[in-house]
Amino acid sequence: MHKLFFAITLLALLPLSAVMAQETKTKSTPVSVNSTNGKLICELAPSNTSIEFIGIHVGDKPKPRLGGFKEFKGQVEIADGKPVACQVNMEITSIWTEFDKLTKHLMNADFFEANKFPKSKFESTSIRFGKDGNCTIQGKLTLHGVEGDFEFPAKYQSTDQGFLLTSEFKLDRTKFGMTKMTEGVAAAVTVSMSIGKPTRGVKSKAGNGSDASDKKSSLEDSKVEGKKVTISLPAMT
Repeated sequence: MHKLFFAITLLALLPLSAVMAQETKTKSTPVSVNSTNGKLICELAPSNTSIEFIGIHVGDKPKPRLGGFKEFKGQVEIADGKPVACQVNMEITSIWTEFDKLTKHLMNADFFEANKFPKSKFESTSIRFGKDGNCTIQGKLTLHGVEGDFEFPAKYQSTDQGFLLTSEFKLDRTKFGMTKMTEGVAAAVTVSMSIGKPTRGVKSKAGNGSDASDKKSSLEDSKVEGKKVTISLPAMT
């Protein structure tokens, strides 16, 4: 009887153990902060940061689709343990999803039009600070050839080992000219960013600001053209 009870208990705990093992596997590692031209800079790369999104199909049985970007580079400037400026450049052609067919579809004219708009960029203009490491980052986002004012919430942490930041927010793709397929795919896309967790499939380098194979860290080389619009989106908490 005791053996049977033990076996049942063990089976009940297996799913929880699997979740805990996964969480341990994806534990955040602080990213190193280095002095560059008198400023403290945290360099972002796929080896230490992840940028992902979830799209939802419209209908009675929505099908969440997970995706992200494999190639990007960025910087966060740190002062007094707080982020005071940030910028990120993404290669749209580096999109990945769980399905090859979906990946190709996202890059065609129905969505990102990657051949026409191969780059996306965000650059902060100001950061508002709240309590317990919470902040709201405001700036300019260029996506699908459209540049607009954009803001999102984030939670940061500075330690002796480095810098960590997480963020999750909604992005209305139709505000950036992606107005097709709205009858089948929701306009609002959930976007998440995690500084301290590597991009899926990319080897993590603990505390390293960039992968050895990355191009030079300066973001000045990336040029993103786009028409101007103004977008006001509420921050998600």
